[in-house]
Amino acid sequence: MKKNKEDLLDSFFSDINPHWKHEIPELSAVFDEEHFMQGERLVNDWGELYLIIDGIFGKYEKTCPVRYVSAGESLMIPNHKHRYQFIALSDCRTFRTSLRQLEEINAHNSKVFYLYANLQDKQQTYLDYRHKLLSLNNQDKYDFVFDKYPDLRSYVKHHELARFMGISTELLRRLLRDHDC
Repeated sequence: MKKNKEDLLDSFFSDINPHWKHEIPELSAVFDEEHFMQGERLVNDWGELYLIIDGIFGKYEKTCPVRYVSAGESLMIPNHKHRYQFIALSDCRTFRTSLRQLEEINAHNSKVFYLYANLQDKQQTYLDYRHKLLSLNNQDKYDFVFDKYPDLRSYVKHHELARFMGISTELLRRLLRDHDC
């Protein structure tokens, strides 16, 4: 059974505010469904908020992967000048809104600010993930990455995965060989 828009949005907002549907009824109207084909880039407009329903995106600084965003996670485009690129690594389905639209709702319903602030906190948690990954010893990186992204190998090449993990391609091959046995 296909879930409707509010049910899909609920999976992102209910842990922040379980009553968001009643307290911010206009929220679901500002999210537009967008589909991306594998290899397609996000427009990268400052302050855009994407809720990933299906698929996986990569966040790159120039060509270096700095984050992967999978279904159930949110992706906020920084609200300042940056060099990031956001690329669909698979066919993806998202809900998108802008910071401006959220600010318009917040002008008459301040509960939106609380929701947005919590989503920003989650973004920081997502960003801290890679810092934690890079601080681990090399032998622990495999489990750390594949516990969170079990299918990542089917979306990115080994050299990209090694760069994300902060290890050599040869070490990644050994780790993969050791874990595949």
